[in-house]
Amino acid sequence: MFRLFAALVVFGIAGTAHAQVTLTDLKGRSVTLQKPASRLLVDDGRLIIALSFLSDDPVSLVAAWPHDLDRFGRELYATYLAKFPAIDGLPKSTSNAQDMAVEQVIAARPDLVVLSLHSRPAEQQLAQLDEAGIPVIFVDFSADPFVNTDKSLDILGQAIGRDQQAKKVVAFRQEQRRLLADRIGKAGTLQKPVVFMETHASTEEACCNTPGSGNVGRFIDFAGGANIGAVLKGKPSGQISLEYALSTKPDVYIASGGQYMEKRGGLLVGPNYSASETQASLDRLLARPGFSSLPAVDKGNVHGISQQLFNSPLDLLALELIARWVHPDLFADIDVETVRQGLNGFMAVPLTGAYWTK
Repeated sequence: MFRLFAALVVFGIAGTAHAQVTLTDLKGRSVTLQKPASRLLVDDGRLIIALSFLSDDPVSLVAAWPHDLDRFGRELYATYLAKFPAIDGLPKSTSNAQDMAVEQVIAARPDLVVLSLHSRPAEQQLAQLDEAGIPVIFVDFSADPFVNTDKSLDILGQAIGRDQQAKKVVAFRQEQRRLLADRIGKAGTLQKPVVFMETHASTEEACCNTPGSGNVGRFIDFAGGANIGAVLKGKPSGQISLEYALSTKPDVYIASGGQYMEKRGGLLVGPNYSASETQASLDRLLARPGFSSLPAVDKGNVHGISQQLFNSPLDLLALELIARWVHPDLFADIDVETVRQGLNGFMAVPLTGAYWTK
């Protein structure tokens, strides 16, 4: 009797592990997998970070990725490489900034292709993959992360048979966001400080890249700030003129950057830089004509953040930081380090080191 029961349990587990999966992706497409996917081809290296919230070995789930180290973050990539050396030898796929190479996709033998929402594969290419028996899903961690990150985690969780893990991560993220929203709601009518976020901030390139009405702009709106990039109506991000940026007289200035900006005269922030090196790079940005007269500088409300905190579930940290910087009095007791530890509890590769200015 015991042997029969054990056999039924094993059979049941095996049947569940190989059960057919039907899900709806972010384009509203119904996609059926014959079993949970275990060989994913992705068009953005940051998707591996998302997978690390769902699996103890995210690299084992990847059949090919673009090897886009600057998107992934060289500091972050080094930590993944140290724990999962196989990541370096995985086949290379085209990124979402390139045209898809169908032959390359098929050669990688994936059982699922995961594309970014803003990828633009031709219908003929999707048809070719369908003929080859390779399903495709669309997710989004960058175009509109405020709306789509949790949805995308849920979709990925379903796709790889880790939907319960995905639900736990999403629940944690949503609870943290609810705490921020409740605090803002109880505060009543708040004055909205004017916020200038300069993404990929550089002393050598044209100013100024900034989030628009979508993208990280939604983070600023949620945190009770007035985003000067909202002028880019309908665009997730774009470029505004230096003259316009200065004319808005922002109360808060936030620069983003990282190691990838080292040769571009940008903000240097991350585990490979000391606090003094980060501050020196921020000072160089503020030495550009007109910046020293910004109200944000006069108020000491100037901050730096690593671009690697965006475009993955790590963006919860960015949201918490932006809330603190926009309304420092209202969120003075918010402990971002505690939130980081909460996220680290889910991650195969915990985030350590300095990724923002104090």
